[in-house]
Amino acid sequence: MGTRFRLFVQPPFEDPMSSPEIITVSSPAGSVGPGPSDDSMYVVEPVDKTRPYGVNHGPLGTPFISLPPWTQAILDPAVPDEEGNFDHYQPSTPGFEAAHAFGCVRFTLDVWERYIGQPLIWHFRDHYDRLEISILPGWDNAQYGYGFLELGSQFAKDGRALPFSLDFDVIAHEVGHAFVYGVLGIPNPGAEFPEYLGFQEAFSDCVSLIAAMHFPSVIENVLTVTRGNLYIANQLSRFSEFSPHRQIREANNKLTMADFADGWTDEHALSQPLTGAVFDILVDVFHESLVARGLISPEAENLADLAEIDPAAELLLQEVFDRDFARNPEGFVEALLDARDIVGTYLAETLWALAPDFLDYGDVARTMLAVDDSVTGGELSRIIFRDFDRRGIFRYRAGPRLTKPNRKSHVHEGRIARPRDQARLPGMSYFEKYWMSRSGAEL
Repeated sequence: MGTRFRLFVQPPFEDPMSSPEIITVSSPAGSVGPGPSDDSMYVVEPVDKTRPYGVNHGPLGTPFISLPPWTQAILDPAVPDEEGNFDHYQPSTPGFEAAHAFGCVRFTLDVWERYIGQPLIWHFRDHYDRLEISILPGWDNAQYGYGFLELGSQFAKDGRALPFSLDFDVIAHEVGHAFVYGVLGIPNPGAEFPEYLGFQEAFSDCVSLIAAMHFPSVIENVLTVTRGNLYIANQLSRFSEFSPHRQIREANNKLTMADFADGWTDEHALSQPLTGAVFDILVDVFHESLVARGLISPEAENLADLAEIDPAAELLLQEVFDRDFARNPEGFVEALLDARDIVGTYLAETLWALAPDFLDYGDVARTMLAVDDSVTGGELSRIIFRDFDRRGIFRYRAGPRLTKPNRKSHVHEGRIARPRDQARLPGMSYFEKYWMSRSGAEL
């Protein structure tokens, strides 16, 4: 028996019709305590916390490092019911956001620990035994760093705070960074290529996408809307900024490395060719599975390839998918789940085989080809090579960074600061410490 939570696949502020689903995570019944908390992580909702973790500055501008644990006042923790579950918490009630955040992290870990073949070992294990999941509603960001996963809010034009603690996509993406840091690691000084930063974002996007595809409602909705023609996602009105499955919308992009050969400004944008290549592989593996199961014809698969480059073929392609999907919807579900697990497995095996120093996208592509050769003898090599090549990954490298990283970057000091880094910062004067203590600011 596991532990039950209510999770939004799509946050309620993006889809008014969205409601949380009761899911069961792997945590044995009774193993999750107040917070929620367990042996590997815990949730806190700080009271009057004004700064995110990382490098902050005192009243006179002196930098200092703020890291877990949070030891000051917190809101009452979410507590399990008599059976050890947390699904008794309803939206908009105290404790729901904390339970939701914990459930999303545990769900994502469940999915990806199966792919990587073992429990995730936190990259901060030398200093902390557990991850602190901290809810900071007045902050306009979310970040995974040394010992923490911190969740702020997106602020709407009307001033509403839309909490990331209710956003599965954001939480799963940040857990993706935990896998990159924990399995791949961090480049040594002077050995970081731009593509390492893009890989961080692309892999984390894929973690979110694949994890979301483990909700049966996501698979059902996507196939009901697209009839299996996943490339039409961007052309459907419901796949807008309020998309119930925005991971698919964002992954289905047209950017190539040629767009970044002269330089780049943001690793989230730089990640898009790699994310797009993985999405293309997912779709092509899905098509191969449909053909192998006799659910679409080889001619339909060729038409899908043509529609990628010729919009004139799109209407006919959709007619074909509409017809074939109606004949066997369950078969399409099985084929998509098969493609999901193939891509998830290949990504995990690729992550294990890569090294962080001087990493570029070409390394990722060649490693995935080697994984396929090991797993299938190269059955998918044509697809993998073609989809990476179409994104220019074998032909172009990212040019120089054209702007300094901002605070949302994963090279920003807030995300990578460690306790030992405090020794490299200037000491704070007694007066500044006193002023901070009088103002109630946390050190």
